[in-house]
Amino acid sequence: MLPRDVVRAYLIVVDKLTSLTEAEKTLWTLIGINVAVFGCWQSFRMLPFMTKWFTHNPANRNSLTSSITMVTSCFSHQEVFHLMLNMMGLYSFGMVIHQHLGREQFVASYLATGIGANVASHVLGLATRRFRPVMPSLGASGAIYGLLAGTAYLYPNSSVSLIFLPFIPIKMGYALPAMVGFDFAGILLGWRRFDHYAHLAGAGIGLYYMHYGPHNIWQPLVQKVHELRRNNDSKSN
Repeated sequence: MLPRDVVRAYLIVVDKLTSLTEAEKTLWTLIGINVAVFGCWQSFRMLPFMTKWFTHNPANRNSLTSSITMVTSCFSHQEVFHLMLNMMGLYSFGMVIHQHLGREQFVASYLATGIGANVASHVLGLATRRFRPVMPSLGASGAIYGLLAGTAYLYPNSSVSLIFLPFIPIKMGYALPAMVGFDFAGILLGWRRFDHYAHLAGAGIGLYYMHYGPHNIWQPLVQKVHELRRNNDSKSN
């Protein structure tokens, strides 16, 4: 009973969704969450709610709100350019890291990097508040820097184009130090456009995890979960 063009479009969408790889499904889900949150920012009526629950402010004395926004701010973008830049990074570098780690480990490490970057930004922002104002932050940049650092660790000789040098391919082994140097300069010069503490923390966590995490954090954690499941199953039987 539906028009033929509608049915055809529906079948094309279904066919595309079913043909997605596991990595594509994971990344598009994360991108969809970020886009949905961005859409909420566009509603004038929701601005007070979004400001309270989707921006992380280290100066906020409410521990519950601060704890929650460390997570929610990782999916929050107010500006379309900020959203597009981070989502391009998520898809490009996330595909590499997802294929290396697998879905469960990728999602866990991605969220842990984003939250860890916010924690570092929170602590360092408060520690240096006498020298620079404490600014609310939002965005997935900390987690994206973790993916960038992880990709540079795995494939230092692969090439990437930086946003401020779009036509000059640079090896990942050089691009990562350049980005880190940019953020150090931002801290020393007092730039407020980006959360440089979160960027540096995300890069550090990404490098640390790719070098140490898969064998020394993830595998013992998975083994512990399996042991708990076996113990619960034996008790229930």
